[in-house]
Amino acid sequence: MKKNLHLICLLFFSQIHFLIGFKNIIKHSISNLGPQNGPNTRSIFMSNDNVEFIVKYKYYFKKDNYNNIINDIIDHKVSKIYLDKKMNEIITLDNELDSDIEKDIVSNSNYDYNYNYDHYHIASVNPVVIPNIIEKSSETRTPIIVSDLRPGFIVNTENGFNFISNSVSFIIPFLLISSIFSFIRRSINSNNMMNGPGFKPTVQPGPGQRNSGFLNSFMPSMNQNKGGDLLQKSNITLKNWAGSPEVIEECKEVISYIENKELFNKMGAEMPKGILLEGPPGTGKTLLAKAIAGETNSTFIAISGSEFVELFVGMGASRVRDLFQNARNNNPCIIFIDEIDAVARQRGAGINMANDEREQTLNQLLYEMDGFNSNENIVVIAATNRRDVLDQAILRPGRFDRIIRVSLPDKDSREKIIEYYLNNKNIERNFDISSIADLTEGFSGAQIKNLINEAIILSARNKYTKLQEEYIFESFEKSVVGLIRKNATVDIVTQKRVAIHESGHSILTLLFNDTFDFKKASIQPTYNGAGGYTFFSEKPEIRNGGLYTKDMLKKRLIVSMGGKAAESLFYGNEYISLGAVEDLRQANKLAKRMIGNFGMGDELEVFFNEDVSDDSNPFLGRSLSIGDKYSEHTKFMMDKESLELVKNAYYTAFDLLEKNYDKLIHFSDLLLNNTVIYRDNVDLF
Repeated sequence: MKKNLHLICLLFFSQIHFLIGFKNIIKHSISNLGPQNGPNTRSIFMSNDNVEFIVKYKYYFKKDNYNNIINDIIDHKVSKIYLDKKMNEIITLDNELDSDIEKDIVSNSNYDYNYNYDHYHIASVNPVVIPNIIEKSSETRTPIIVSDLRPGFIVNTENGFNFISNSVSFIIPFLLISSIFSFIRRSINSNNMMNGPGFKPTVQPGPGQRNSGFLNSFMPSMNQNKGGDLLQKSNITLKNWAGSPEVIEECKEVISYIENKELFNKMGAEMPKGILLEGPPGTGKTLLAKAIAGETNSTFIAISGSEFVELFVGMGASRVRDLFQNARNNNPCIIFIDEIDAVARQRGAGINMANDEREQTLNQLLYEMDGFNSNENIVVIAATNRRDVLDQAILRPGRFDRIIRVSLPDKDSREKIIEYYLNNKNIERNFDISSIADLTEGFSGAQIKNLINEAIILSARNKYTKLQEEYIFESFEKSVVGLIRKNATVDIVTQKRVAIHESGHSILTLLFNDTFDFKKASIQPTYNGAGGYTFFSEKPEIRNGGLYTKDMLKKRLIVSMGGKAAESLFYGNEYISLGAVEDLRQANKLAKRMIGNFGMGDELEVFFNEDVSDDSNPFLGRSLSIGDKYSEHTKFMMDKESLELVKNAYYTAFDLLEKNYDKLIHFSDLLLNNTVIYRDNVDLF
C-alpha cells in the first residue's frame, strides 16, 4: 500500500509539473503569426526551446483521427495542412478564423485564447493513407505544406492560457481525488475478474498480464504478454518429428494417457503431471511438445523460463500463478516451459545465499505443479539441456514424473530427418541419403536442417534451379572447417609445408583402415585460420556400437600427431611450424579423458575424475565447486600418464611415417598438384 501511495504522489507532482510548464509555454510560444495563402489562414508554432517539453508530454494533448480529417477536407473546413516529412503526422488548420482575430494575435492584444480551442487538429496517420489525403486536398484545393514538425511543433491551445491559469486551483485536488478513486476501482475490478463465479474467458491473459490494479497502470511493461502464447490447437503432430523411435513411443504413451484418461483412472493409474525433455540443443524438444499438444487437441501455452524472472520482486511468482490459472480455464491444456533451467536452478547456490526473486519464482512453480490447487487435465512439459543444474525438488515424481532423453540422432534417425527436409524440395536427382547421414555424424536435427538450407542457397548462388548434391558436401565443410578461401594466394613454400602436414594425417588414417575411413584431404586455407584439413571418420560398426577400446583411442591419438610428426620428419625437429597447435589441443584433451574418466591409465587404471559432481555448486564454476578433491600426488599422476600417452603417440606416428616415407612424399605431391584429394583418388595401400 505504501508503494501505491508513493506512485500516486509521483503522478500528482508529475501532472502539476506539466500544468505549470504548459502555462509558461502558452505565454511565450506564439510566434511566426500572419496571413499565409489567404486572409483566413494562420499557424502557431512552438519555439525550438519548447520541443523537448512537448515531446515529453505529447500524450497529454488530444489528437484527431484520419476519418475526421478526410471529412473536414471534403466539407471545405480545412484551410491548410501541415504534413510531416516522415509522412506519419499531420496538422490541419480550420477555415473559420478571420483576419481581424489574426491581427489581434499578431499584435498580441485583445486576444481571447479560449476562441481557438478547436481550430488546430493533430493526427498520427499511417503513411499508406497519405496519397488519399493528398488526392482529397487537391480536389478541394487545400494547400499542403511538407515540413519537419519537430523543430516547429504545432500545438492545440486547449482553451489557452486563461483556462489553465483560472483552473489550476480546481484541477490539482481533482487529480488527487481521481487518482485515489482510480486505484480503488481498479483493485475492485481486479478482484472481481480473478474471483468471479463461473468466469471462464475464451482467451485468458498470459503470464505477465495479470491485472494488478493501480500498480500495473503505471508499469505497462508488466502488463504485456511476455511470451505466454495461447494457441487453441497446435498444427504439429508426431509425423513432423523424425528421430529416435523410442522417444516417439514415449510420447505416444503420454498421448494415450491424455486421450484415454477415464480408462487409466478405472485401472488406478494417474496421468503424469510433468514431462521433462532433456538433451543437446537442436534435437527437437520444442517440436515434441507441440506434437503432443497437436495429437491430443489440447490448448498449448508456450513460455520461456527466462520470462518468469523479473527485476521487481514478486512478479515472477505472479506470472507462474497466472500461467496455471490460464491453463485451468482452458483445459485440457499443455504448458510448455522452454529452457526451464533459467528459473529452476538449484536453490541456495552461489556465494550470496539470499532469497532472490528467482527462488521465489521456483517455489511458486513447485507449489503449482504439486500443491493444493487442482491441475486436472493439465500437463507441464519442460525442456532443458542442463539437467545437472536443476533443483532436485522439481525432478521428483509428482512434478516431473517422466524424464525423456532426446539424444542426438543415430544414422537411421538422421536418414529420416534428411528425407523429411528434402521432401518437396526441388532436387536434381535421388540423393545418396546414406552417405549424407554418414557425413553428418554428431549433427542435431537443427544442424541438418541448416545444412540442407545452406546447400540450397549455394545451388541458387551458382545459378542452379535445383538442389545439387555436391553443395550439401560443400555446406558441410563450411559448417565444420569454416568458409574456404578459394581465391587466396599462398606461396609455394607454405603450400608444400601444409601438404606435408596433411599428408601425415592422411597416411596414418589410411594405415589404420581397419578403424578409420579416409574421406578427403585439402590444402585450401579457411577463414578459421587453418591452412588445410583432413576428413576421416570411424568405421560405421564402431560408431554405431559406441564401445571405443583403448587401442582405438590410441590410434586416434597417433593420427592427431601425424601432422607434427610429418613436419619433423621432412624439415627436422628444429623447423616444425605452429600448424600442430590444434592437433596438440585435441590430443591432450583426449588423453586426459582416457586417464581421468575412461580408466585407461597404467597406475590410475581404476580412477575416475569427477568433472562435475552431483552436489557441486553450478554457479561457482568448476574450479571453485570441486575444490581439492584429489591429492597432489593423484594430480601429478594424471598429468604424467596423460602426457605419456601423447608422447608415445607422437613417437609411434614418427616411426610409421618414417617407414612409409615414399608414400608420404607421393601423397604430398598429389595434394600440391590437385589441392584436394578424395578417397577414390588414392591407391597407396
